[in-house]
Amino acid sequence: MSGANGKSTRGLFGERFAVVALLAMGIALAYVRFGLLPAQEQGDTLEFAFENPMLDARPGERVLFFQPDYPANRSCTVVRPEGVVLRPHKGSDQIAEHTSLRAGLPYLACDIHNVQRGPDTCGGQLSGTVLYALNYFGMPLDTQVRVDSIRPRWMRWEERELAVYEIVFERYGSLGGRWTTYLAREAPVTGLVKWTSLLPNQTTVIFREVVDGPGR
Repeated sequence: MSGANGKSTRGLFGERFAVVALLAMGIALAYVRFGLLPAQEQGDTLEFAFENPMLDARPGERVLFFQPDYPANRSCTVVRPEGVVLRPHKGSDQIAEHTSLRAGLPYLACDIHNVQRGPDTCGGQLSGTVLYALNYFGMPLDTQVRVDSIRPRWMRWEERELAVYEIVFERYGSLGGRWTTYLAREAPVTGLVKWTSLLPNQTTVIFREVVDGPGR
């Protein structure tokens, strides 16, 4: 009887060991399938550490931009001598057509030129002065926005992979609709690399073509 009991015990132990081994194998396969493989496919994760690129803008810094559908209509953004105003109450109360600035939000003041073909890359007629609000993600100061999400991601730009921040928001008023903006510290002036909007449907690509100027 004792011999039979010993064989029964050993058989039961063997069955339990087989079950445990199968469970361990299943867990290992699941980890590879749902843990390692997706991580390898997604590439390196990005730490969220957003800092507004406009804080690095310098007076005289310039950048060209245009819409792919209208490549001939190019504009040049030039940072005005006022540069980034972190405390508006200490700055000018009026810049071009913009008034009552000392009681407003921090901004980046830029002149916009219509670019003409020729030796002066950033020449052309002055079309106006735009104040970019520091917390409006590349939008003018008089724009109203509601941010839905901000996330870091990798993006192909200028033949290389660039770490950017993708900001999705609703813009109200002029050109109202759902917008997606991509910002990067490496992009000059506003940090804007690209933006897309649904209403109206358009895509604007910002090229990193900086013309030498004061502060460069």
